[in-house]
Amino acid sequence: MYVKLTRRNKMIIAAITVAVVAPLAALLAVECARAAREGKLFEVPATPLVIPLDRRLNVLIAVTIIAALAPYTAVVVMNASYVSKIERDLPLFFRELAETVRSGVPLVRAVEEISARGAGPLRREMRRVVFRSALGEPFEESLRSFAERVDVYSTKVVSVILSEAYTSGARVVDVLETAGDVYSMLLAFELERRSKIAPYAWTIYISLILFLAISAVLTEIFFKPLSLFAAGIPFVRGLLKPEVYEVVFYYASLMESFFGGLIVGKMRTGRVSRGLIHSIILMAIAVTFYGAVLPLVSELVSVPLPKT
Repeated sequence: MYVKLTRRNKMIIAAITVAVVAPLAALLAVECARAAREGKLFEVPATPLVIPLDRRLNVLIAVTIIAALAPYTAVVVMNASYVSKIERDLPLFFRELAETVRSGVPLVRAVEEISARGAGPLRREMRRVVFRSALGEPFEESLRSFAERVDVYSTKVVSVILSEAYTSGARVVDVLETAGDVYSMLLAFELERRSKIAPYAWTIYISLILFLAISAVLTEIFFKPLSLFAAGIPFVRGLLKPEVYEVVFYYASLMESFFGGLIVGKMRTGRVSRGLIHSIILMAIAVTFYGAVLPLVSELVSVPLPKT
């Protein structure tokens, strides 16, 4: 299914996002009030910044952000998958169409036969085109409607090629075979490009994991023992709170996850919006590490902290 991002559909996505986020926002307000009562909000000296030190509150903040991104990301991923299946099927579709037309079948009838014996988004769209043409709509208008409904560059090119082949009538087979060869080369080039870029995309994931590991080492092996050592120094004791640095590292990892995911999408597909799914995955990794792995590491290391 392809969801065209019209104004109406954007409003529906926004409404779904609000419906998903509203309960989490209410719960977030409750948790924030609880953290304030328990004194788990750290005010940064000489700044208006407040850092929440409550682990549950910090996890809930990240979950709310992920939930806010999820509806639009789902549409982007669904559309990208739909378009990708269409583009992968184009070389075979044009070759089958050329062979059918070469056997003497008219172009519209050939499109109907090929779309009827195949599966996938492209064949379904072509069946819709043939059905609208059978109801009396001109074949060119049906193709134009297909290009407007699935509003990407490849569908516009397909619409133009089939429209010109239908109206001209001359050397239709050569046009279709050439289109099949061109799309085959483009598909091979795109697959090769993605395979070469994949290692660079994985470096974003690896860099996040290394950042999380280094932050855990710094917090457990450096800041906690240092705060214990400086417990007797009044003017230093307030500045060496390991839990503050732990939260700072956590939010830094969330920022790295969000922007790193966008970079992955830009590298792999050329579109920043397709990197949102990677941003969500990376943020989920950071939240899981902070909410589940880091407490376990703290228990294993178990450095006693000074009471303040």
